[in-house]
Amino acid sequence: MIFCLMFFTVSFGVAAMAALIPSIASYFKISTEAALPLTWLYMLPYGIFALIWAPLTRVIKLKKILIFTTLGFCLASLAFSLSANISQALIFRFLMGCMGCSFVPLALITIGKAVPVNEKSRYIGIFFGLSYVSTFISVFLSGFLPWRIIYLIPALLALLVLALIARHLDDFDFTKTRFKISYLDTLKNKQALSFFLVIMLGSLLYHSLQQRLGVYLSQTYSLTQVVISSIFAVAMLSAMIFEFGGGALCLRFGNIKISRLGFILMSVFALFLIFLKDYQKVFFLIVFWGSGWALTHVGLSSHLAHFPDKILRDASSLNSSLRFSFGGLGAFLGGVLVSFIGFKALFVAVALSIFFLGFYLNKIIDERKECYG
Repeated sequence: MIFCLMFFTVSFGVAAMAALIPSIASYFKISTEAALPLTWLYMLPYGIFALIWAPLTRVIKLKKILIFTTLGFCLASLAFSLSANISQALIFRFLMGCMGCSFVPLALITIGKAVPVNEKSRYIGIFFGLSYVSTFISVFLSGFLPWRIIYLIPALLALLVLALIARHLDDFDFTKTRFKISYLDTLKNKQALSFFLVIMLGSLLYHSLQQRLGVYLSQTYSLTQVVISSIFAVAMLSAMIFEFGGGALCLRFGNIKISRLGFILMSVFALFLIFLKDYQKVFFLIVFWGSGWALTHVGLSSHLAHFPDKILRDASSLNSSLRFSFGGLGAFLGGVLVSFIGFKALFVAVALSIFFLGFYLNKIIDERKECYG
C-alpha cells in the first residue's frame, strides 16, 4: 500500500503541468515560452538524480532513503505551490524533480528482488496504473482548481506517505549483497544498449509533443483551461485503463509486442494532428496517444523487471534517468523545432519517428535473447 501511495503522490501534477502552462503564464503575467521550462526543469534533474538511488541501496537501507526523499519532495512541492514569482517556481520545480525521482527505481528494485517472476508484470501494471489514476485526477482538477492547489495536494500526500514509511514500511536491507557500480558495464552489453536506446528515443519523441500540446491547443484554437484540461484528462483516462490491463496483456502476448502496438498507436495520433482542423475531434483521437503511451510504458517496464538480479538496480535507475532526461531534452528540442518551423513540422517528425520505432521494435529488442549472460 505504501508503494502504491508513493506512485500516486509523485505522479500527481506531473502531466497537469503541460495543461497548466497557459494558466501559470497568465498568472505570473509572462509569456508561455517563459513558463515552459517548468516542464523540463522537473524532468532533467529527475533523470540525472535518478542515477544515485540504486547505488545508495547498497550502503543505506531503503527505508532511510525513502524517508529523506519523501520529506524533500514534500517541502519542495509546498514551496512550489507558494511561489511568489516565476523564478521561485522554477527553482522549487527543479527541487521536486531531484527528490521525486527516487520512488520509481526503488520500487522497481523491490519488485525485482521480492516478487516472484510470474507476478512481476501484474505488480508493475498495478503500480503504474495507480500513477495514471493520480495523473488523471490532477489533470481533470486542473481545469477547475487554481494551479497552486494542484501542487499543494502532493505536498500533503507526501506528508502522509512519510508518516506511513516511518511507522509501517518493512526495513528492506539490500546492503549485504556484494556490488560494484556498473552503469557503464550495463550499457556495454548490446542487448541492454538496444533496450535503453528505445527508452531514450521513445521518451524524447513523446515529450517533444506532449509538453507542447497544451500550448498548441491554446494558441491554435483559443481554448479555455477547462477544455484543455478535459482533453488531457481523456488521454490520462485511456492511459489509466490500458496501464492497469497492460500487465495482463504482456503476460499473454509478450512485452515487446505490446510495446510495438503502443508506439504505433501514438504515431496515429501525431499523424492526425497534422490535418486536424476541428479541435473537438481531439477528444476522440487523443485516446490513441494516451493508450499508446501506457502500453509502451508497461511493456518496456515489464521487460526491464526481468533483467537478472546482478544488474537490476543499475538498470532500474538508468531506466528512470534516461526516460526523464531525454523527456526533458525532448520538451526543450520540441520548442526549438516549433519556434523555427512550426507545430506541423513537430507533428510530422514525431509521427514518422514513433511509427518506425514501433515497426522495427522487435528487431531492435529481441525478447527471446537474454540481456545478460
